[in-house]
Amino acid sequence: MLVRFVTAFRRGIRGEMEAMRQRLGPFEVMLGTGEASSEPDGTTRYEVALPTHSDKLIVGAECTLRSGGREVVVTVEALIAGMVTLRGERAIELGTRTILVFYPWFLYEKLDRALECLSPQTFYVERALSLFGKGEPQHSPQTLSLDHSALNESQRAAVQLCSDNSLAFLWGPPGTGKTRTLGHVVRELLAQGKRLLLVSTTNSAVDQGLSQIANADEGRAAIERGLVVRLGRTKADSHGAALHEVMGRLHEGRTDALRALRRRHREVGAMLRRLLKAQERLQQKAPAQQTSLFAEPEPPALRPTDLEGVFTQARSRRLCRAAHETLAATLKLRAARLQRVAALCKDSIARHEAVLRSDEGTVVGQARAILTTLTGAYFNQLLEGQRFDVVVAEEASMAILPSLFYAACLARDKTIMVGDPRQLPPIVHSEDPQVRRTMGRSIFEVTVPQPQASPHVVMLDTQYRMHPRIGELVSDLFYNGRLRHGEGTETRAAIAGRAPYPGEPLIVVDTAGTSRCKSRRGSGSRYNDQSAELCVQLALEGAQAGAASVAVITPYADQARDIRSRLRRAGADHRIECSTVHRFQGHERDLVIFDTVDAAPMRPGVLLNDARSGTTARNLINVSLSRARGKLIVVSDVAYFERNAPQSAVTAALRGMLTANSPRVPLPG
Repeated sequence: MLVRFVTAFRRGIRGEMEAMRQRLGPFEVMLGTGEASSEPDGTTRYEVALPTHSDKLIVGAECTLRSGGREVVVTVEALIAGMVTLRGERAIELGTRTILVFYPWFLYEKLDRALECLSPQTFYVERALSLFGKGEPQHSPQTLSLDHSALNESQRAAVQLCSDNSLAFLWGPPGTGKTRTLGHVVRELLAQGKRLLLVSTTNSAVDQGLSQIANADEGRAAIERGLVVRLGRTKADSHGAALHEVMGRLHEGRTDALRALRRRHREVGAMLRRLLKAQERLQQKAPAQQTSLFAEPEPPALRPTDLEGVFTQARSRRLCRAAHETLAATLKLRAARLQRVAALCKDSIARHEAVLRSDEGTVVGQARAILTTLTGAYFNQLLEGQRFDVVVAEEASMAILPSLFYAACLARDKTIMVGDPRQLPPIVHSEDPQVRRTMGRSIFEVTVPQPQASPHVVMLDTQYRMHPRIGELVSDLFYNGRLRHGEGTETRAAIAGRAPYPGEPLIVVDTAGTSRCKSRRGSGSRYNDQSAELCVQLALEGAQAGAASVAVITPYADQARDIRSRLRRAGADHRIECSTVHRFQGHERDLVIFDTVDAAPMRPGVLLNDARSGTTARNLINVSLSRARGKLIVVSDVAYFERNAPQSAVTAALRGMLTANSPRVPLPG
């Protein structure tokens, strides 16, 4: 059974890698100024400014560093405070234009190798097979250790299921408190003495899970003691759980000493480079100074500035006036001394690094909860050999199946999948049916295709995000009317009360045949100038009326780029964001403007009218509509969709809005 699964997964991974090579190619990340220094093990460390944040870069990734027409393969060692630290086998000089080239299929290569190493002797393969429906999950009722009375009924039921079952699915529709419930699940399992690994497809979801742990007294205490460790890079508050923070608390002396040694090694290296240049210049000047006894005296071979940092200023001035032989001998003596210091620094750094690596392994090994991205489960070397009682996968419905299979093999007792099968599935570039079967389906679809009827699933049924009228639309369209609406509607009503269209939470702006959909040559994307300009006007009006956050969401990357360009020209501030749907999954905004883009003379695009499966488009529409807290505006040509795609998800959404007596307004002006 294991061989069959692994073989299918590896075939799917390789097919997806090939599609990524053909369709995406490598990504380039521009770097700023930096410096290179030789390391004790003979490699070169590069510390370079990273002017713009890039999600493509992760610690441990292999990239190509290009500068001045030369390149070297490097590994990303650290990403901290706008700087990237790289290590390569050889040195190249960093020029004014330095580029880091990243190959996005690199992580799939790592996953492929990780799957190849799976075996029943060293992994809990039966847990992974159970996750995929090849085995009956165990049910063992437990008395909860903590008080969860602050949760609603469905949330408490989810905590109980995760405590009782060896396999549990926590189904969290938008705004139902999924992350809060997950925090209670994690704290409950920790209180029961379980050791767990929490993974997710994105860093932001990992950060949100960590925040929920840190919200409780027992969670903060565990973090302080180093029992909760966050692996990987994050821009968010790590609450003291990041590995470097834990190491700083538990091994402060050693980390400070290593930092000081590295600083000293860089200083000595800079002094040596300056000294070598001075020696070279002195050697070039020597013959000219001895040509004639009667020639005009030449200026000194070196200036005091040539020796800056190598000697004191006073000694530099004296040396520059000294005889050539005296100066040369002094420089040779100082170079030998600095080389000895550099060698001692290298040896000390190597010893400290070896001990720190061991210390890091000890910290990770003693932690009761490890949080990282799903890729970190098979990519981070610190997790090699680590096993857990429980593996929890947040955003599991977006995760590719092979990575979930590997993560589940790390769980001794239970696996918990957290997500929403009605939202976006994994992104797959290949069109090959076998690849899409193994990489493009969600774990909910595979194991619990009818989640509402499965004993392994609890659906959170009370939403607190959306205005009740928006929530009812989403509930009726995507959750069979099962979503209820929580208290605290005042804030959402206040958002709906503002412009545009004051007092209305749901609005359809009908372009009614006045817009045109186009595509650029060679592009599979689409754009619509008229709807783009309309979305910009509505977003600016919403921000001016006091919306704290505005999202313009569109299915097409070309349209998103066009709208962002128009927003920049209009002077829009940071409150207004525009992107494709995937960018906003897991987020919420006061005002959401959804631009469907499609219009004559083109037929409806596959993103909004997926006739092949009937699921992707529906999930896309769900995510687009359910991001809104207080006001949702859909910009669309209503008759166009009724005529060309009467069974599509977007047409159903438009009908639902109009049936709910939402205003159907013409174009402004």
